[in-house]
Amino acid sequence: MAHRAHRHREEGPCHFSLMSLSATRRLMLALIPLAMLWLLVGWANGWWP
Repeated sequence: MAHRAHRHREEGPCHFSLMSLSATRRLMLALIPLAMLWLLVGWANGWWP
């Protein structure tokens, strides 16, 4: 079977978990905001016009 059956907790909906994502997707979710911050800092400091 393609997906595993899992049980939801009765007290609330299924929560989002980074551990459920693949390693590549977790890495991208971490790197994209850092890259945007680095570009913003570089632009603010005048590293490029």
